[in-house]
Amino acid sequence: MSAYTTDTKIKLQNKTSMMEVDLHGGAITDFHLLDNPVNPLSFRFSKDQMPANNKAGAVYQGHFICTGRWGEPSPGEINAGIPNHGEPANIEWNIIENNECMLSMETTASLEGLYLLRNMKLDKDVAVCNVKETITNINPLGRLYQVVQHPTIAAPFLNEKTVVNCNAANGFNYLYGDQPFKHIVNWPLVVDDSSKEYDLRNPQQSYNSVFSFIVDTKDNYGWMTAYSPEHALLTGYIWPRKDYPWINLWQHFENDVIKYRGLEFGNTGLHQPFKNIIANNQLELFGEKTVSWIDAGETVTREYVSFLHQADKAFKGIDKLMIKDKMLCLTESVTGTQINIGNVQFNNHHHE
Repeated sequence: MSAYTTDTKIKLQNKTSMMEVDLHGGAITDFHLLDNPVNPLSFRFSKDQMPANNKAGAVYQGHFICTGRWGEPSPGEINAGIPNHGEPANIEWNIIENNECMLSMETTASLEGLYLLRNMKLDKDVAVCNVKETITNINPLGRLYQVVQHPTIAAPFLNEKTVVNCNAANGFNYLYGDQPFKHIVNWPLVVDDSSKEYDLRNPQQSYNSVFSFIVDTKDNYGWMTAYSPEHALLTGYIWPRKDYPWINLWQHFENDVIKYRGLEFGNTGLHQPFKNIIANNQLELFGEKTVSWIDAGETVTREYVSFLHQADKAFKGIDKLMIKDKMLCLTESVTGTQINIGNVQFNNHHHE
């Protein structure tokens, strides 16, 4: 179906939370607690805001997956019909199986030559969702590819007090992607075009950018959270570091007010066509690959967990997120108190 309609929405619900997925583009468009209607994933572009080569399909919204590529295709690929951020976020997905707490869905990106299978499992009791995605190369030729998870937070969850945290290490501003080693930044401090330093956890400067970092190499898992003090609500993600070794933080201001923050994580930190990456000899940066190879007929699987947590008024923010004995738990900043969130089960991965 070409037009955006609400009948493409599928809902998962448990005792405490509700999650909504749009089959038109495959995005997770809503994840909220039943006792708190605030949806961190309220971000949605209009058709007019979409790139020219994306306008025929789904708009960017909520948490979508960039598969095949992250960012713009090459001029020849655009002429061939490839949209920005890869084809799967632009086309229809199909339901394979669905019940209250589980959804299995798929799409075939014929231009990218990729088949995607996503299995989502919402915990029966708490707001924790395990997501496993499998990508298969259906073409007779192997290819370079990127895959980036693209959750974006917006109002009312996002305002000037919202704090983002993660276990990033060193990185760079994507505006200087051609020469990243000349513009190295170390989480959480970054610099803008005027060489003014600021804290990316809660930026107050009106500066539109994407900062890309590698996940701390000492950790088995990457993690990222966003906390809205106004709503005492925490949302976040955790994933095996070997699946997604990069954290990419997009921020967009309008009239000096923060409007969007992308909490992105993936197998790349380079928002460029493959042609440019190869020409600039950037198949690897900061010891991490910026592209992956998938052979003809090959299948690869990656996983992540998303969660929500309603904090109490004494909550001071998060210092660390970790997995202990298959339990997702956070360490509160200032007090060091550990709070258990829920069970996590990553398949075929070593647990700390």
